[in-house]
Amino acid sequence: METNDQELHEADFADMHLKVGEPLVVQPLAGFEAEPFTVSFIGAFGGKSFLTSLPVAGDKGMWVPLASRFSFRVVHGMYAYAFTTQSLRARSRPYPYAHFALPESVKYRQIRQSVRLKTRLPVELCRANGSHTLAIMRDISEHGAKLELTGLLDDVGAEVTLTIPILLPDAVSAMTLIATIRNSGDRDRSISVGRFHYGVRFTPPSPEDGALLQHFIEHLLVEQLA
Repeated sequence: METNDQELHEADFADMHLKVGEPLVVQPLAGFEAEPFTVSFIGAFGGKSFLTSLPVAGDKGMWVPLASRFSFRVVHGMYAYAFTTQSLRARSRPYPYAHFALPESVKYRQIRQSVRLKTRLPVELCRANGSHTLAIMRDISEHGAKLELTGLLDDVGAEVTLTIPILLPDAVSAMTLIATIRNSGDRDRSISVGRFHYGVRFTPPSPEDGALLQHFIEHLLVEQLA
């Protein structure tokens, strides 16, 4: 299984080399609980099925109806994977788990060192002079982003602070990053259409914010694979 680009490819379930305890993002395709949730991989069984921890809502395990269809997404190693399968059974004793059929195929995409993902996410900007404005973040990577505004932001080389909402299945928070304006769109054309575009590069964040940013980008990636 080798690829040097970000196009979708197909692989077998075993090619993912999942480890016990690895988190999987799961979403029902119909029926109960439309929101995605996270489960832990327990292991594969007999080349025909695999087990995960039982989905939990609050402090109680969720009921998984027989033959329900689910989509799974996971980032593992250098790759992001997505596949669809159906439930076989769920048990709460002797320990809670859910049993799923192995998928016929798995879609995957290689993650580059700085994968850039398209978004449409509102962010708040603070200029060096302390004034605030709103923007739409059109794409994001671990190193920077593309911003769209309805007015001028600042000159190339100026520093801005971004507050980015982080919406994850297991957490809702905000992250603040410092960035430098690296480029901007043609000003005359931007004025004529009322849209101004800027490319910014992030100042290296703290280890905590860096881990959160990477987790958020991985989440966006597996969402786009679904």
